[in-house]
Amino acid sequence: MKKVFDEIHGYIELNDMETKIMDSPVFQRLRRIRQTSLAFLVYPGAMHTRFSHSLGTFHLATRVGNRLINEGHINHDEALLLRLASLLHDIGQFPFSHSLEPIYISRDKVSSSVIRDFIIYSDKEIEEALGEYSIDKKQIVDIYNTSSMLGCIIDSDVDIDRMDYLLRDSRHTGVQLGNLDLERLIDTVSYNENKIVNIIEKGLNTLENFYISRLHMYQAVYYHKTILGYELYMRELYRQVMEYCCPEVLTWSFLKESIQTDSFPYWDDEWVYSKLHSVLSDENAPDQLKFRIKNFLDRKGPKMVYENVSFNDFQRSSMEMSEIVSKLQKYGIPEDSVYPFEEIIRIIDKSKLKVNSKKGQVKNIAELQNTLLNSIPNSITIRRIYVDYTYAKRARELIP
Repeated sequence: MKKVFDEIHGYIELNDMETKIMDSPVFQRLRRIRQTSLAFLVYPGAMHTRFSHSLGTFHLATRVGNRLINEGHINHDEALLLRLASLLHDIGQFPFSHSLEPIYISRDKVSSSVIRDFIIYSDKEIEEALGEYSIDKKQIVDIYNTSSMLGCIIDSDVDIDRMDYLLRDSRHTGVQLGNLDLERLIDTVSYNENKIVNIIEKGLNTLENFYISRLHMYQAVYYHKTILGYELYMRELYRQVMEYCCPEVLTWSFLKESIQTDSFPYWDDEWVYSKLHSVLSDENAPDQLKFRIKNFLDRKGPKMVYENVSFNDFQRSSMEMSEIVSKLQKYGIPEDSVYPFEEIIRIIDKSKLKVNSKKGQVKNIAELQNTLLNSIPNSITIRRIYVDYTYAKRARELIP
């Protein structure tokens, strides 16, 4: 048994098997991957890591699991699987978290989830720790990839992953909009198959606060205009640096081999920084690439020159974005200095939320008249265009 002190949840207890997993190199790697990628460039305190978030999610899984045992919904073996799945849920994260993931998805359809599952099946130390206690790896992976109740606890509209990162990211960025009543939320939420979440009627205010906090954190942190600009810049910079120095790193075959040969644990934020510095000191490296690296390290990233944010917007065409990008290129701004971004961000899926009324009835959210949940937008659509800072003034003159 081991105790680890966490600034959000206090002491977190791990059994011997969980401690072995935590102490493995592939899990220790998460200490060197920041939870919120490049948010520290705007919020200097946002230096927390995937390691602490993974432990926090694990702690919440323990609490939810104990409650479900007491209520007779699961047994101790299922609670242990839930704990392990929560502990390992981020084990496949990319350096700089989600900033680099789109590169690998577009090339080989490889997401952090694909890497996570491969690690659980292939990492020697995790295999040894699980094998010593006769834990079936497939049962852990199935929790992620099926619509079971246990999977819903880790990945659903109101899951323990989101509960932890909203609190943790709020604490470290200083953005108080992410605070929520965790105790009340855990006590009043229950989970079903197919990612259906039930809330006791008296807990509706707590659930409203959860979604409002989520909406605010998306706006103030996760899609903050400057943070997002640097993430887009890092994505392109990483691709160019890898293509110059080590193109094999961009392939899934390389990552699989690194997992099997135990070199994967050192592919982290610091590894990427080391490659940036290596190119800077390389006499043969292109001057333009060095210039881009210096801009990143000196915090001279791209500037936003166009933005359109709308709620529940599925009809608006992307034509305007394309026309603006074409116009910028037509008037001399290089294609590789323009960073368009468009994404529909889901905030709430009301079809997955059910309310247990005081009279014992199960109602859909839409049937209730007295809840703010019906006023929360289902999604936000963000459309932005960034350009390298040297072209920002010119771009703003061209965009009406």
